[in-house]
Amino acid sequence: MKTIFFLILVFTLTCCVTIKSEAADIPDDITFRAMNDELERSMKDLVIEGMPSPYFISYTIRESQSLDIRSRYGALVRSSHHNDKTLSIELRVGNSELDNTNFVSDWRSVWNMRDDLVDEDDYDALRHQIWLHTDKAYKKALETYAGKQSYLQANPPDDILPDFSSVEPFTYIEERNSVKSTQSDMEALVLTASESFHDFSNLLDWQIDYSSIASTQWYLNSEDSFNRVANSTGIIEIAATIQTEDGERLNGYRRYIIPEGDSNPTAEKLSKDVETLARSLENSANSSSIDEYEGPVLFMKEAAAQLISNLFVEQMSLPRKTLVAQDWFSDYFPTGKIAKRVKRRVFPDFVNIKDEPRREKWGDSFLAGHRIVDSEGVPTEKLVLVENGWLQTIPMNRQPTKKIKESNGHAHSLPIQRNVSGITNMTVSTSKPLNHKKMLSRLLKLSKEYGNDFGLVVMQLENPEIAEHYRTIDANSESDELLPKPTIAFKIFVEDGRMEPVRGLEFDEVTIRNLKDIVAMGKDSEAYNYLQPTIFTNFKYRASIITPSILVEEMELKRGALREPKPLTLSPFAEK
Repeated sequence: MKTIFFLILVFTLTCCVTIKSEAADIPDDITFRAMNDELERSMKDLVIEGMPSPYFISYTIRESQSLDIRSRYGALVRSSHHNDKTLSIELRVGNSELDNTNFVSDWRSVWNMRDDLVDEDDYDALRHQIWLHTDKAYKKALETYAGKQSYLQANPPDDILPDFSSVEPFTYIEERNSVKSTQSDMEALVLTASESFHDFSNLLDWQIDYSSIASTQWYLNSEDSFNRVANSTGIIEIAATIQTEDGERLNGYRRYIIPEGDSNPTAEKLSKDVETLARSLENSANSSSIDEYEGPVLFMKEAAAQLISNLFVEQMSLPRKTLVAQDWFSDYFPTGKIAKRVKRRVFPDFVNIKDEPRREKWGDSFLAGHRIVDSEGVPTEKLVLVENGWLQTIPMNRQPTKKIKESNGHAHSLPIQRNVSGITNMTVSTSKPLNHKKMLSRLLKLSKEYGNDFGLVVMQLENPEIAEHYRTIDANSESDELLPKPTIAFKIFVEDGRMEPVRGLEFDEVTIRNLKDIVAMGKDSEAYNYLQPTIFTNFKYRASIITPSILVEEMELKRGALREPKPLTLSPFAEK
């Protein structure tokens, strides 16, 4: 009976197609004209006899100018400037209740990179390329839709959720963008800062990267939404590695995400941060290692933001289960562990979290997650994610779930032409803030109650990308641990409060339940701009987390198992 009902539903929905109404007030630039003319033609005429027409199409054209500069060992090893223009197409056949999305039949369904377009503002060339790629997208959509129908006939679902939520048309226009930074100035900045590494001969490797993108994005869909959004972002990343006598590799990094063309950080500031990073690595390498730790952990500075990013933000992604043709695909599409806990308690009652997409600054700090409209053309909304410890909602795109039926303007597009839901500018706060002295006091008190001689303070967690870059032997890249290991950590002794650097530990058996073990938060909130990971490896989006220090009552850490052979020769700078 379930199968018969499903077949009737499919037939009914396939016959329903919405045609785009006449577009109004679209700016008269060549890109919009080419997009709009091809969109109207496709919605009216694109059909294969006996097959459903598209009921929804959106085009996103992204024009970007970028700089990419790298200094390694103090020498310039890469410096390039390039322009590109790409097209993303979202084309749906069927109906909003059941269409070709949310189904993975093969890797082509996942890895579908943006299509390249001509750089010039040439109407005929753009129109031709959009037509060609739309035709391909339509045929692929029909193939996927047929595969999804077959899958659902063989595996009738218990619940049939709509595939696409409705939204009101929204229009928004910004001016076109261009790069403000000069290649020579950025080369000088990177080279000047890298000179400070020469004073630290124990480091095995180091590099400084600068990348910037000034982009303009045109969006147009068949529901009369359109926008043109400009974005300029610069990223400076300092990375270095050192090895201890017993073979442990320690990696350090510092990342800045800033408005492209901004004069901060200065060369002087970067040089000081290089020295701080290098000195921290040397101190950690010379510190003692411990085999295990069980007890309270105080996450301070960037580590607090990383804790929230990994255990909360990342676990809100993919709130709805993806249908897969083969079971093993499910491993690549894990539903978020937090996402299914809407209207349940996930934090202690003194924790509140909100997301403010349209906020541009926190104090004097630039917020990287600022946006007016999301990647699906939906206006962004301020969200109360957690209130008194209870999860109220999650960031949503236009794919409904059982508990949340509508988008709240939090879709992020990825280069593989997929949209994921995610945060923008997220603020973690507490109704019971403690100053720094009281936070340390609480840590020491808990440590004593656990029978420990010391508590653990973590300042920074490892960046997995940098760790992988510097690793010389194979490691288990499929680790299930939700938190990377600490790279900057200290023991604080119960007896006298002194602090010593410590190394060699990695987290063990971390779960989202650790969020409920938070017992205190500080008054020292800071804003951290970063690249939020998604379930799709190597694809991230810009976001900001504002958070104070966080004290977790109990966590387990064990000695890291990975040890690497030492290099056969010293760094050339070790002889100077």
